[in-house]
Amino acid sequence: MGNFDQHLSAGKKYALFVIVISSFTAFQLRAPTDYIILTALVASAYALLTSLVPDIDHQDSIPRQTAGKYASIGIIALILLLPTVAPRFVDGIGRVVGIAISGDPSVLGSGVILIGGVVALLFGGDLFDNSLTHRGFTHSPAFAFFVGIVSYFSLGLLKGFVPQLSFLSGELGVIVALAAVGGIFVHLSVDDII
Repeated sequence: MGNFDQHLSAGKKYALFVIVISSFTAFQLRAPTDYIILTALVASAYALLTSLVPDIDHQDSIPRQTAGKYASIGIIALILLLPTVAPRFVDGIGRVVGIAISGDPSVLGSGVILIGGVVALLFGGDLFDNSLTHRGFTHSPAFAFFVGIVSYFSLGLLKGFVPQLSFLSGELGVIVALAAVGGIFVHLSVDDII
């Protein structure tokens, strides 16, 4: 059963291994040199991050505390920015709510987002803590599979922030997703679960 430093150390070693393997794999796929380098760097970052993620189910862990802070910031940002950034989405929520309550769809949608965000801020951490047991689902091969899928699709979001990474789809994206899955298994091996 490893502590944070042991998981971090194993994750760093695995990330270095991922740089080599992902570079070789991208080279075999005949990717251009800049794609090879960027794929290796992104894959190693995902590998390091996912080697720490399973301990998100332990309330006193560094990953859990960090995730809680960023989740709170993200919820507040969504409450403030979503009506401006995605007004059609907010109106859509308002139209659904408008079936039961009459009113302007944008006002109803904004209200739902505000109330939902406040509820998530107040009760989300406790709900999360109560729904997971330490070394439960997040320490399983099923979670590794889930992380692989999420990692692959998260590359689409990453491309939105860094357009130069738009090539990370298809085969090169699978390299990143597999590196993320491996990170979970590195964590499990440090915890003597596999």
